[in-house]
Amino acid sequence: MLIKSFGVRYFISAVLLVWFGGVSASLSDSNTEDTWAYCRTDDSCEIAYHHLANQDTDPFLFLGKVVDQGHPQWKRYRKLLRRYPDVVSCLVESEHEKEEPNLLKLDWEEVGTGSGAEVCVFRIARSLSSLDKITAWLEYHSFRVGSYDRYRSEKFIPRWETQPVSNMGAYWSLDQYREKNPSLIVALTGIDLIQGYELILGFSENGQVVGASSVTPTK
Repeated sequence: MLIKSFGVRYFISAVLLVWFGGVSASLSDSNTEDTWAYCRTDDSCEIAYHHLANQDTDPFLFLGKVVDQGHPQWKRYRKLLRRYPDVVSCLVESEHEKEEPNLLKLDWEEVGTGSGAEVCVFRIARSLSSLDKITAWLEYHSFRVGSYDRYRSEKFIPRWETQPVSNMGAYWSLDQYREKNPSLIVALTGIDLIQGYELILGFSENGQVVGASSVTPTK
């Protein structure tokens, strides 16, 4: 049973890496300057959003398909979809009751950098509804953001409206990743097999975010 489960996870990881192939190579040093520095000193940074996404208005998608009880990834995400049913639930507690919450205030400590981050970054990206604002959000969180790349031909006709045709990756170095996700074993041994951390967003033909995946490449 364990071998079968591992095989399924390995297959899914392989599919994601093929689908998102080449994202790391497109990362540039051109956006390493902190454009948010002016407001960080007094914690006044904010970003405008289009709407506050929730599971009803913007159901969570995996590779462009709604994750529901009939989806192969349902068991992986079902508890997280209950824990983070809307974008506000992904934020630090001080934002929960605000009429206009600050979407920059993702609760990384609670959400983590795995599947929880995938759900919450998806909800934030759908709330922002703009490539420029999504990029700005990622840069605020110190990601190096790669280019927006179409990996389907211009003549490709999506089989369904939310089928992904483009992607954009954002990268943290190993040190940045360990700040958010420390490891006692690494601290004790000084050995770390992780190379860094990537968030990869998939986009549909009409520019909507239709998937969010986290990847930790290993040595």
